[in-house]
Amino acid sequence: MLRNSVLKLILTALGIAVFQLGPLSAADVILRMKGGAFEINGDLKAFDGKNFIIKSPDLGLVEMDATRFDCIGAGCPGKVESGIVPQITGAAIAPYIATGNLGNATFIGGSAIGTQFIPELVASYAAANGLTLEKTVGRDDRDLVFSFAGSDGASVGRLTIMRRGETAGMRALLSGDADLVWSSRPVTSAEAANFASQGVDMRAPGNEHIFALDALVVLVHKDNPLLSLTQDRIAAIFSGQITDWAELGGQPGRINVYAPIATMGTWTTFEETILKPRNLTLTPDATRLPTAVEWSDAVAADPNGIGVNMIAYVRNAKPLNIEQSCGLISKPSVFTAKTEEFPLARRLYFYTKGEPRSRIARELLAFAISPRAQEALTNAKFVDQAPELLPFREQGGRIAYALNAQDEDFRLDVMRNLLSEISPASRLSTTFRFALGSAFLDSKAQEDVRRLAQELRKPLYRDRTVLLFGFADAAGKFDVNQQVSLARGATVAAALKSAGYEGATAKAYGELAPVACNDSTEGRYLNRRVEVWIK
Repeated sequence: MLRNSVLKLILTALGIAVFQLGPLSAADVILRMKGGAFEINGDLKAFDGKNFIIKSPDLGLVEMDATRFDCIGAGCPGKVESGIVPQITGAAIAPYIATGNLGNATFIGGSAIGTQFIPELVASYAAANGLTLEKTVGRDDRDLVFSFAGSDGASVGRLTIMRRGETAGMRALLSGDADLVWSSRPVTSAEAANFASQGVDMRAPGNEHIFALDALVVLVHKDNPLLSLTQDRIAAIFSGQITDWAELGGQPGRINVYAPIATMGTWTTFEETILKPRNLTLTPDATRLPTAVEWSDAVAADPNGIGVNMIAYVRNAKPLNIEQSCGLISKPSVFTAKTEEFPLARRLYFYTKGEPRSRIARELLAFAISPRAQEALTNAKFVDQAPELLPFREQGGRIAYALNAQDEDFRLDVMRNLLSEISPASRLSTTFRFALGSAFLDSKAQEDVRRLAQELRKPLYRDRTVLLFGFADAAGKFDVNQQVSLARGATVAAALKSAGYEGATAKAYGELAPVACNDSTEGRYLNRRVEVWIK
């Protein structure tokens, strides 16, 4: 009985209603909270497009918000193909009818985003605008052509998407042969210089658009007993310095490395993050593959294989944790991708040269970076920017590390206060980060404030306490760091108030409970943050 009561409290804290059992038809499913924080098994009784109703053996009928949970199992709405589980999202937005000529446009980018997200985005845009859509494959099977028609059947526009890689896309955008590039990496310095010669700043807000988040994951075969690797060891494997699993404590066997082809943004990000900082290059023995599906499936079929992919494409392989230099273990998940605290987390971008020329390109871009595109991101298994909750119990590794920290400025009394605050609470994925010694919000943070204020006005958060915990890196004295972290929390509270939400309380905890090691510039940046907790 006590276990059931505790579980009911957890469900209530997550905005889940518990009902008395009634007679309905059923199918066995698992409902898993996005980010992996919680799951419940039972019989799926009903789904109305917004909520699942599941019969739990312990709790009877439980209603769960479909925007917060993934449904896993044969009884789920929709089909499960190739090991990819569809995520169920809320009701569709009421369409308006697009009229007039939309024109033609060309979008170019990499395989993964171009295969999963862009087609979902185009279909969602068409449905939201009362358009019919026809998709054909181009003369090159990497190209897709989408033809739009109005309610009278007349053609109103056409979009060509070319899955040729980010490098090719940037060249086409520079020459005027593309309207938009989707990219899983930021524009390079060399590319930015080429655009600057045309008077275009590709890092300016009107040209660089963040539309989603992601995390690169290192994959092995499901039967591989390995759980974690340091970035140094990952680099040694992919460069050919470590060639046998026995060198990592496993069974003897030659390590087979699989990698994306060089023009893919996923590879560029991995190379820039893992290999180049260590003056290493990919082993010549690696097998290079052109598509995201192959990057995972080759590893899943090879007990001695290792590869890298986007978190959306784990498929039938096993993702590894990243062990940081100070001993922190980072698990790849949707939540750690959203907080950008997984060491291989990254942002996904659209690039344009100012406002696109054609109407179809302008409207698709506006749609893609609006809340209306979140369903397309979710359906395509990408990481949207909507806030998600993670209970305190899921962060034990971070807290255990903090309690064992060998820091001369460590304050056990302040740590006790922090634990008493967060133990009954859940953390929202929305996290605000700051430059060294700063309490100013950057452009992404300002957009996150707007999104967070909208989230906190939902009924789920009514009569609940919203806490803004300011943190700092380990540079400087503890008391100074507390003052800086309090200023950061107060900045976010003031910004939320300006965005229409009042009542958040700012508190300061300095360098306690780090989310990354303080021995690198990137780690210190991740630790200069404000977290949002709900209780």
